[in-house]
Amino acid sequence: MVKKIYLIRHGETDLNKKRAFYGSLDVPINETGIKQATHLREKMAEKKVDAVFTSGLKRAQMTADIVFPDKSKKLEVGFNEKGFGLWEGLVADEIEAAFPKEWQAWLNAPFDYIPPEAEAFLTFKKRVIEAFKGILEDYKQADDIAIVSHLGVIRVLITYLDPKQDFWSVEIAQDGYLEWTLEE
Repeated sequence: MVKKIYLIRHGETDLNKKRAFYGSLDVPINETGIKQATHLREKMAEKKVDAVFTSGLKRAQMTADIVFPDKSKKLEVGFNEKGFGLWEGLVADEIEAAFPKEWQAWLNAPFDYIPPEAEAFLTFKKRVIEAFKGILEDYKQADDIAIVSHLGVIRVLITYLDPKQDFWSVEIAQDGYLEWTLEE
């Protein structure tokens, strides 16, 4: 039975640095992201990890390859970041200028309002939780697993594991990890 989960956020990307919305855009990590992943590899070296899962997006896969160079990775698209539709690649000011009413609606109700051509938050949340439950079921023989994904995915998982947690308060550095011990 899975006892411990390491939740790892991908390394920095150029769009990350720009503070753009880019959920489903498939972009690589940048030089800083490579350094962050290398630093994280050192932190994770003493951890016993039986299985490594990564989202289907390049930035998570690149991070996983650096952090766990000798482990096979299992691709789980259920751990892809939430798609932001027409807002992808744009920063907040650009979104507000191009979609003023929609931007305000999203600020007022980010879990309920669906930006143009974006994935609904509830669909995203359900997808992530189903993927998580699936790996817990399929990898019962593993004691400790690592999931290399995205901030939104990690926030969903933490608030699923501990409903008292506030989604927006869950933070994780791009060269850090969150460790979660599951109850028996």
